[in-house]
Amino acid sequence: MKMLGKRHSNFQCLEGIMLKKKVFASSGLCLQFLMTCLFTAALCLLGCLSGEKSAPSGTGKAIPLRKKIIGFACNTVEPAYLKEHIGEIESVLPMDGLIVFVYPDDWGVKRSGQEDIFFGGRKLKREDFSRAVADLKATGFSKFTDNFIQFATSARGSAVTGKVEHGNLDWFDPNWPVIAENGAVIAWVAKEAGFKGFFLDVEDYSGTLGKWGHLFDYSARSDTRSQADVDAQIRRRGREWMQAVSSVYPDITIVIIINTGWERHNMVQSFVKGMLDARGRATLIDGGEGGYHLIIHEQFAALREGAESRHRTDQLFRPLQYAIGVWVDPTPNKYGGWHTDPVDFEKNYRSPVELEHALHGALTVADRYVWLFTWHPNVWFNPTVRPRPMLGQCVLCPHEKVPDAFLEALRNCRKPHDLNWTPKVREGRFVYFDDAVLVLGRKIDTKAGNLLKNAGLEMWSEEKDKSPDGWIAAGQGVNIRREETSVKSGQHSAKLTSVLPRGHVFLDQHIPAAPYAGKTITLGAWMRTDMKDVAGVEILDFVGDIHEVSVEGSGSHPGDGKWHFATTRKTIRQGATGQIVLRLSAHIPYEKGEK
Repeated sequence: MKMLGKRHSNFQCLEGIMLKKKVFASSGLCLQFLMTCLFTAALCLLGCLSGEKSAPSGTGKAIPLRKKIIGFACNTVEPAYLKEHIGEIESVLPMDGLIVFVYPDDWGVKRSGQEDIFFGGRKLKREDFSRAVADLKATGFSKFTDNFIQFATSARGSAVTGKVEHGNLDWFDPNWPVIAENGAVIAWVAKEAGFKGFFLDVEDYSGTLGKWGHLFDYSARSDTRSQADVDAQIRRRGREWMQAVSSVYPDITIVIIINTGWERHNMVQSFVKGMLDARGRATLIDGGEGGYHLIIHEQFAALREGAESRHRTDQLFRPLQYAIGVWVDPTPNKYGGWHTDPVDFEKNYRSPVELEHALHGALTVADRYVWLFTWHPNVWFNPTVRPRPMLGQCVLCPHEKVPDAFLEALRNCRKPHDLNWTPKVREGRFVYFDDAVLVLGRKIDTKAGNLLKNAGLEMWSEEKDKSPDGWIAAGQGVNIRREETSVKSGQHSAKLTSVLPRGHVFLDQHIPAAPYAGKTITLGAWMRTDMKDVAGVEILDFVGDIHEVSVEGSGSHPGDGKWHFATTRKTIRQGATGQIVLRLSAHIPYEKGEK
């Protein structure tokens, strides 16, 4: 199941909302107090202000037919069902293909939700999939031209087979070539079925078994090998795996999914580099899962730009294409279920109109594929229902069918649309999603713009123990360091360290006060800490020597060790002089009697 949020985050204020958008390769703020607490803040600051220049409007062109919409779901469709119902599915769904699960013949009906076996220690043979291949060859596809096999790197199939050795192997395991051979087997299945290739799912799912359950997490290792040595080995394995796959299916297409740029799992990129080393005629696509919760065209464009900007530093990534993932019905229970009654459409994360605009924006940005993840496969794809219900089963299930209005959104999304369209503000929607944070707030002019330099904290022209470009570190006993492993998104965060057990440290940016007198500025940042009301964001203005600190907004972190987006806003005083301070801060208070 794909449901992660983990992205770069610059923020822009739109009318009546604060909208988190994917603009640069943004990372975060990380504050560490020795002997006291750890903050890992992901990112970005935004000053929103009325009166800034607005983005130009424009109508997008019709989407060419070469761009395809692919359906993907938790517990998605299987070959046997697809063979029997393809006519019905194609007649209902305005899509261009599906992502399909295939299983060895000896699995029978026992699934238990543990579908993943290809990247594990069980050696597979072509004849293990004779039934699946026969079913897929017998499926009379007429509309679905671009189909894929789901291929996960989390090997949980051992939970079904009962053999731990069928779980993930260590990258250094002498039996690891089994995984490359399994890749060749499934590539053969895809080719025989007439499929385009794989959706390579590198998400680190729970329940993974074997010698090393967390493949791309260096911190999970128990041996003494350096990360550089492990990265080199993972790249070697990526090359071996790709060689095996392309030897069977030279023209295969592989969409790599979790996050655009693979910023969360710190060693995925090493495997992808190995794939690129040996790709031959294969097409490799960055899957763009960061699009799950996005709505407007600008967000999708920024998502792609953020990925490309990270890849421009290495010519090896030039052949990559870019896809976009859109989650149709995200976390339905957050909204009281997925609402299929027309009078309740506005209660969903996206209404049909919003889905239509989102898909148009995604298709405009993607090179070839937009893939739809859905929580309700039983109404979208009508697959066989598994013994284990879907995670987070919708409280309004069962639904009879997909409402016609949502299907019309898929049909109409290819028509020309206004690329500058924005959704209306609705009460109670979009509270703190990782991918599209929309927070109700005071009306802020639609001409708002980003006031910050290096808002993503990605640019560091000096050594890693100096401040990021455009920022000033200050406070009591403050040290600063560029962090490259503990990030919420992007490639870097800023780690502030105080050598004192009490006191204050800051990361500041200054802007002149005079142009903003009487105007409202909003500042926000992602952060994580286990200390309540210690980390936060602040805006300060000055009248002479007297400063005033912002008090409006969510301003600080609750200290629960989870990621939170904190905001504050301030109307700059008419008599403000000198500089406005936009501040990421941590305040460890003195106890009574302490100096």
